[in-house]
Amino acid sequence: MAEPSGAPRVPQGFRLFRVRVTPGSVAIVLGGCVLALLFRNAFVAAHRQIGWAFACIFVAALLGPLADLLDKRMPRWLALLVTMLSLAVMTVVVWASIIVNLQDGLSTLSKEAPLAASSLEKRSAVAREFRLVERVNSLIDNLRSSSQSSTVGNAVGAAGTYFVCGILTLFFLIYGPRILRGAFAQVNDLTRRARIENRTMEALQNGRRYIVASIAQTIVVAAAVGLTSWALALPAPFVLGALAGTVGLIPTLGIAVGGLPALLLAAGLKRWQDATIIVAVVIALQIIEVFVIRKRVDRASVHVGPALPAIVALLGYELYGIGGAMYGAGGLVYLIAWLDAGGRDDSSVTAEVAP
Repeated sequence: MAEPSGAPRVPQGFRLFRVRVTPGSVAIVLGGCVLALLFRNAFVAAHRQIGWAFACIFVAALLGPLADLLDKRMPRWLALLVTMLSLAVMTVVVWASIIVNLQDGLSTLSKEAPLAASSLEKRSAVAREFRLVERVNSLIDNLRSSSQSSTVGNAVGAAGTYFVCGILTLFFLIYGPRILRGAFAQVNDLTRRARIENRTMEALQNGRRYIVASIAQTIVVAAAVGLTSWALALPAPFVLGALAGTVGLIPTLGIAVGGLPALLLAAGLKRWQDATIIVAVVIALQIIEVFVIRKRVDRASVHVGPALPAIVALLGYELYGIGGAMYGAGGLVYLIAWLDAGGRDDSSVTAEVAP
């Protein structure tokens, strides 16, 4: 049969394949769609429980070294008990501080921040073009909606949820290393098993270092900005410090962005000298973070840029609130640490793992 005019010639030795739709292929496609829909519905129905499990794994990975350190000085069961009690006490203290200060601080900010923004709009054309008052009111509404008394009351009253999460965290502290060893043992090739184990443990260690350093940075930045705001008699210094410390978790530019609310209040309600002090403190903290802390943390752990943490935190906040933003960003750090460890040349790995 002659080829149509203008049709490309098939090279000699080239095989043509024809795709035929059979009842079996149709059934496979439909079955895959049904399974995907079932998995999707199951995830939607159990997304809160899945989030709790992920959070418990995250916390257990952070507390593991503390339990191992205490295990050298006391029985294992006592070390785990002390670790869990320390976590419970710290959680209660931090949460009580937030409840006591946040509501009062937001009530003060809801009155003072629009006044400061209005004052800046009268003096600055840039502020008017930016619609500063409108954006400040939107920010205050978002902060108040995420910390309404009903939400706080539900969180405080959900004792059963915290109890279950505590038990699940304890389970991962006890059996987590054993689960990992069992997963590694499924790889029969000893060289490949050693490579996977080394990568995984290195990723856990580097991710943990980065997260611990970030928590320490948050505390320092929040204390510096909060104390400076308190010394300048700015309203709601606790909230201003908490905003600067939390947003400061974003590498490279987070501290500068988190310090903007304090700068807004100082510029709108106080003298220009007070605004200059806030600017100096925020810029100094940002410079130290970029040129000193960030280099040392990246060298000792893993490099995480500013874009991905911000995107994941926003998505986590939309899905699960503040907890979703925190644990989502933390999970991203572990993922980047694992990819970083997996991309290194491990041809020199000679460790042997017992079968």
